[in-house]
Amino acid sequence: MGRDPKLLKFLDLILDGGFSDIRPVFDPKTEKLVRYPEIEQALEKNAAFVSRLIEDLIRLGYLKRSFLSKMVICPVCNSPDLRYQTFCHKCDSPYIVKIKMLEHLFCNYVGKEEEFQNGQRLICPKCQKELFIIGDDYNSPGYNYRCCECGAISPTPKEKWFCPKCENLIEREELKDVILFSYKVNRQEIERLRRERLPRERIINILKKDGYEVEENTRQVGRSGAEHEIDILATKYSGSTTHRLVIGFSINETEIDSEDVIKLYAKGYDVNAQDVILVAIPKLSPDAENFARHYRIKVFEEKDLERLEEEFASATQ
Repeated sequence: MGRDPKLLKFLDLILDGGFSDIRPVFDPKTEKLVRYPEIEQALEKNAAFVSRLIEDLIRLGYLKRSFLSKMVICPVCNSPDLRYQTFCHKCDSPYIVKIKMLEHLFCNYVGKEEEFQNGQRLICPKCQKELFIIGDDYNSPGYNYRCCECGAISPTPKEKWFCPKCENLIEREELKDVILFSYKVNRQEIERLRRERLPRERIINILKKDGYEVEENTRQVGRSGAEHEIDILATKYSGSTTHRLVIGFSINETEIDSEDVIKLYAKGYDVNAQDVILVAIPKLSPDAENFARHYRIKVFEEKDLERLEEEFASATQ
């Protein structure tokens, strides 16, 4: 993770449980159409930065996404305040009414309910038989829509949505869907982050107090021409001499194997580091311990972290 103090502050808030459930607020003026006001306030960052940060934390596995809700908005101005309207398919008039339809089961005639009404009785306009019991004599298949301007009847109206903000009339296929998600902290990944972050920050503070210039998550080109990604590169200048440290962090569920030790040694050697330090959480495997001794890599395991300041200060002398 980066060294931006605002980002580290947000990660601290996550670690402390300050943002265990993150919910967006719809904002038609932002690029992503959502904002996270509490996070923006905590970080003193704008909506675009926070939205991208949320995406990065999802990608890195620190947050889990869940469906929250769906909105339909105007494609012109992004307003969610839309008003549903119906129109005639034939003449496009909004003056249409819903009419109930009846079906006579004897002769299969289907027509408007008003065609069957004869005072208090229902009479089929086709065969003139009286209808008594629904389900026995007749059914009601639902409603049709009749235009009061041209008289056209259709089973469904033409649907449009009016936007009062920009005064546009919008077809169904032109509407814009917005899916809103909530986010919950991935406790397993956050715990892994906690285990890495705590010693990392303490080590950086120790190095700076001792006069080292510290670069975190840096890329360095070695003597071989290869580029290496280094967790912490610390450099101390004293007159004409320069002391360079390469520090790596390895975290696993059980043990750190020898491959991590060998890779870290290769990085340190290639960038001409005088000392190489490995923080191995929870601990090295027996094979990895042998490689660390052979390459003279100083190792700090989880059991050493309580006395990290004291042990680390002596290791960098």
